[in-house]
Amino acid sequence: MKKRSNGEGTICKRNDGRWMAQILIDTGYGEFKRKTVYGKTQREVKEKLEQLKSDQKQGRVIETSDMPLEQWMNIWITNYKPGLKITTREDYESYINTHIRGSDLGKIPLNKLKTTDLQSFYNNKLAGTCKGQKKKLSPTTVRYIHVIIKSALNQAIQNRMINNNAANAVVLPKKNKTEIIPLTQEEVIRFLEAARGDRLYALYLLEMMTGLRKGEILGLQWNDIDFKCKRITVSHNLCRIKSRNKNAGKKYELILMNPKTATSKRCIPINDFMADELQKHKLHQMKEKELYGDYYNDLGMVFCKPDGNYIYSRDFLRQYQNLLSKAGLEKKRFHDLRHTVASLLINANENPKMIQQLLGHSNISTTLDIYAHVMDKSMNKSVDKIYQQLGLNSIPQKKNP
Repeated sequence: MKKRSNGEGTICKRNDGRWMAQILIDTGYGEFKRKTVYGKTQREVKEKLEQLKSDQKQGRVIETSDMPLEQWMNIWITNYKPGLKITTREDYESYINTHIRGSDLGKIPLNKLKTTDLQSFYNNKLAGTCKGQKKKLSPTTVRYIHVIIKSALNQAIQNRMINNNAANAVVLPKKNKTEIIPLTQEEVIRFLEAARGDRLYALYLLEMMTGLRKGEILGLQWNDIDFKCKRITVSHNLCRIKSRNKNAGKKYELILMNPKTATSKRCIPINDFMADELQKHKLHQMKEKELYGDYYNDLGMVFCKPDGNYIYSRDFLRQYQNLLSKAGLEKKRFHDLRHTVASLLINANENPKMIQQLLGHSNISTTLDIYAHVMDKSMNKSVDKIYQQLGLNSIPQKKNP
């Protein structure tokens, strides 16, 4: 048989009657590997050989990886995502362990994974019919799982393990738009009256004047407050993470982290009233510090437990719900107070750009999208004002003949 140059390949007939073709392929890492294909006829293996040549010329991966998806996900999160924010990393790991590891999808080799596999997986998660699944997943959760899988598969493409991302063509469920039902002005007054006398009364007042996120307001430190200039700098977020001290006997711990996004780090003005209330709160905190003495853990927090330690979200929310009940109000998320602040400002015809900056949204489109329905109602009022200012309500209307 005439010797061919590298990359051309060779074809020969085996002793068992089948035909075989071999070619050296570039693995993409400066190494070459011999690839063998078989067929019943010479024509069949020749076509396969030409396809390999064509794929190689187009830069496609010839030797794709048969590593199971779940194995690759673990490698990906460990080796390729070391810089993730701690809370984001723990979320990713939780979703991988809960939904992918041990699942039928997780056992599929990367080079065998198809869009239909992912589509069925997502559909079953939504329906609650996956093996071992106890309840239906929300569209938001399914979309989050998809983001993780898609990112891992993109890295697999960069590593020349696969040619295509099976997640690209998946049809995702529409996002759930939770209806925002803010407190009315009368309900806000009732809530604050119920909270009067509570050791965290200043927190609820501050929330109703700033719309801070829960982690932001619980992460405030005294050095974040400039009483002279009457402003607060949002520079931390109180977050719960898995305990880093295995000997501590606790599963989780609280730490201060950077805010959610770059725009979340912001300065918020406060008025004289709020500054006075915070000063009163500080005096009360100093009395608690004297009471606890050496047992007081001074972390410099504005809002903390009586002994100075961070406030766990679950404990705080339980107390918050008790105050709602005391005020005769239905259960509401703490985040609804943030929505209430935005709604009150919109109804007062405040500039949306100012509201965006106050709330720390990354862009104004986020603000407009979240509060579109509130703005619609405010717009209706604006139209009525124009109608009244033009005196159109005083012009006699002609009756139709």
